[in-house]
Amino acid sequence: MTQRTGAGLLRRDARIHIFDVDHTLTRYSTGTLYARAGLRDGMVSLRQLASMPFYYLLYRIGRLSLGTVTKKIKPLQGYTRKELVDLAYRAWEAGGHDNVFKSARAYLDACRAAGAEIALATSSFDVIIEPLQEALGIHHVISSVLEFDREDRSTGWLAGGPCYAEAKADRIVALLHELGNDPEECAFYSDSFHDLPGLRTVGMPVAVNPDILLKRVARREGWPILRWDREKT
Repeated sequence: MTQRTGAGLLRRDARIHIFDVDHTLTRYSTGTLYARAGLRDGMVSLRQLASMPFYYLLYRIGRLSLGTVTKKIKPLQGYTRKELVDLAYRAWEAGGHDNVFKSARAYLDACRAAGAEIALATSSFDVIIEPLQEALGIHHVISSVLEFDREDRSTGWLAGGPCYAEAKADRIVALLHELGNDPEECAFYSDSFHDLPGLRTVGMPVAVNPDILLKRVARREGWPILRWDREKT
């Protein structure tokens, strides 16, 4: 089943709607916009950004390994939490507003109107997601979490590992249990094949602008497929 905007596809029986972020709610990776802002502000070097297209390609074709994801994030090492969060807000002001699909905003409003809760589940870092979380009025967030030392400076590592693939699915289940929700009564939305563990965890999986691999699975399993528009907000 395919729907252009998805307004008529809303699962009104879902108690909570959980959304992946990059390429699901947003056109472009929030990490990419963040890195561009860091480059513009002199916090990230061009050399540090050079490998990003390669890793992005691995991600999109389903070949990005957990070992690659867990490497130290050197560009963010040594900065305080405030410096990194402030950079996230500058990145949001520079392009974050227009990065969110217009249809996604309307769908979130429809979820709220139906009386359901909304959560985000993303492999992006907590400091990057904060402005988007605030702007969209999201109360519950599962994300990768940057580790900070006693002086509140980033170590470059992720506390508890990345929120990715099976680990994201485990965190989704933990959140649902914390909120007292049965996974069978919840919906999870994603564009990525990497989120199959999470999609199989809930009773209402939905593919949004899916990559080729996820599209194949969604069609085989009979999952709804949303295709949100590309027009700006």
